[in-house]
Amino acid sequence: MVKIMKTYQTLFTPLKVGNLVLKNRITLAPMFLCYGNSDGTVSEKMIEFYARRAKAGVSMLVVEASAVDAKGVGLSKMIRADSDNYINGLSKLAKAIKDAGGYAVLQLYHGGRYSQQPIAPSPVETYLAPEKKIIPKEMSIDEITDLINKFGEASERAIKAGFNGVELHGATGYLLAQFISPRTNKRTDKYGGSFENRIRFPLEVVASVREHIGKECLLGYRFLPDEWLPDGFTLNEGKILARRLEKASVNYLSCNAGTYESWFLPDIMKLTSKHGYQVDITYEIKQEVKIPVFANGRINTPDLAEEIIRKGKADAVALARPLFADPEFVQKIMEKGTDQIVECVNDMQCGRQTSQGLDAVCSQWKKVTA
Repeated sequence: MVKIMKTYQTLFTPLKVGNLVLKNRITLAPMFLCYGNSDGTVSEKMIEFYARRAKAGVSMLVVEASAVDAKGVGLSKMIRADSDNYINGLSKLAKAIKDAGGYAVLQLYHGGRYSQQPIAPSPVETYLAPEKKIIPKEMSIDEITDLINKFGEASERAIKAGFNGVELHGATGYLLAQFISPRTNKRTDKYGGSFENRIRFPLEVVASVREHIGKECLLGYRFLPDEWLPDGFTLNEGKILARRLEKASVNYLSCNAGTYESWFLPDIMKLTSKHGYQVDITYEIKQEVKIPVFANGRINTPDLAEEIIRKGKADAVALARPLFADPEFVQKIMEKGTDQIVECVNDMQCGRQTSQGLDAVCSQWKKVTA
């Protein structure tokens, strides 16, 4: 064990994030599992999933997207935080994570034009599939104001439920990102047009959340540094936004470049097939801020994770599918040896399942010992 710990010494160095001290640099990134109950409440299966990974040594676990508004729900069986009715289940989940030794963070989400009732800053069409065109309803100023409040109220529920903090989903092309992007935001009022106007909504959401949870609770941001689209939100703008979010009291940025519209472009598909494909762009953002920055993007091995931290490319790694494929990923580094880790093979069986409303499963679980 001592030899293994020396090999991954940097990876197992504590990290201060806001008012928390993470015991290592491995965090669980949010991943939609379709494990929630059909009414938006937390299920026992979901509790077991997160508690098992916390028990195995993950320092901080960001629970998958939780809707702040009933109209903002995306896929079926998504959990919710838009009413006090959900606090009881969320409390059980937060307690299970913390009792197992991890910090619990709840990601707050609104799908925008990818919601079951699509709304967006502007009625710009998009497609979930070639045959499924979406033209969202343009949001009024009153609706924008209402949603800013709903993000704040949902964050307060998360803290009441016992979570250590919240993470705002500002990436992947969901609502916060839709306001920032010139592709999806064609407004001519104070929420559209200039870069300053386009970032107004996410910054007001941050302010609302901070007001509701106070100064001591953790506030993270799932951050879009670049849309990877020719007429989209660019890295230069991403650098400015990163600094603005830090100034607005965000405690960490979890970088996740690209959106649903860019990931299927041939050059982006080639890029995203590489291990650690977001490390370089994460480092670009890290150079702009003093708060911790997390790296995402096919970080499948502890050797790569250690290298990223040791070289100062990021402050922590945010792993989703690697920790899905092997719940004991962290524990095996410390106790059994890295050759025992069951690696994610990126066959996307998990994603195919959830897109059909089925529980996520991994093709590699047959190799995981109980």
